[in-house]
Amino acid sequence: MQENDIDDLRRVVANAEDGEFIQALPGQKGGGKESRMQGPYSGRCRASLIWPVEAFILQAFVLALKSSLLEITQQMVDWGVPLHSPQLSQALHLVCELVNRENFSNSWRVVKALTDGNTEGGLDINAPRQSDGWTPLCIASADACLPMAFKLLELKADPNVITRANETPLALAKRSRDDDSDEQKEARGIISNMLRSYGGQDTCKDALRMLRKTSQPAASKESQALKEEVVTARGLLPEVSKSIRPSHSVRLCPLGPGVMCAFVRNRIPCP
Repeated sequence: MQENDIDDLRRVVANAEDGEFIQALPGQKGGGKESRMQGPYSGRCRASLIWPVEAFILQAFVLALKSSLLEITQQMVDWGVPLHSPQLSQALHLVCELVNRENFSNSWRVVKALTDGNTEGGLDINAPRQSDGWTPLCIASADACLPMAFKLLELKADPNVITRANETPLALAKRSRDDDSDEQKEARGIISNMLRSYGGQDTCKDALRMLRKTSQPAASKESQALKEEVVTARGLLPEVSKSIRPSHSVRLCPLGPGVMCAFVRNRIPCP
């Protein structure tokens, strides 16, 4: 794609209406190979911009991501670019790989725009990359990019994801590289402490153990409620015994752990 293509894209985006990108895509309602965006452009000019429309839109969108063009990215998201297209499955990873000091301000906002999404939904901040299972947080941790790692955690990135190599973001952050700058060397320690403060674990076994703990709060609450009921029942048992008329002969028998029932002889058989 040439620079003048970007200028054309800017003009199309500036004159597009909500949902026009989705309507023009093949396979969408009202779309197809012969579809054209509505707008002030017509004839050969418009045809040259939109043919093929899906490939053009996705290529332009990826170029905007690579260049951290926040305004264009946000507009295309708002107007219906298909974020769940297979070609955009690693859009978040791409932004995190290309972030630097100069473009960080735009880059993290691009990530937020992608996760917020549009009417079709947004991208998953914890989506693993197919080749290695890395999430965006894994990339930021491995690259020792402290600002991006912080923003990803703010956006609810999971600090205990496990890669195909059974590594966690914390393990990746702690691993130094030969080409690390002094800033990156210092950042690795800070990122590691930050991940730990969010519950990040060093090993996959510890991460799985943490996952089991966080997935059992409901069961623990139910268990605690049952224990409280048993304690209450035990406390009331003496009062129940006193309230039974002396003319009845009573004995107690257990029906399971912690549960006692009163049986009146000759009226309720005692098991």
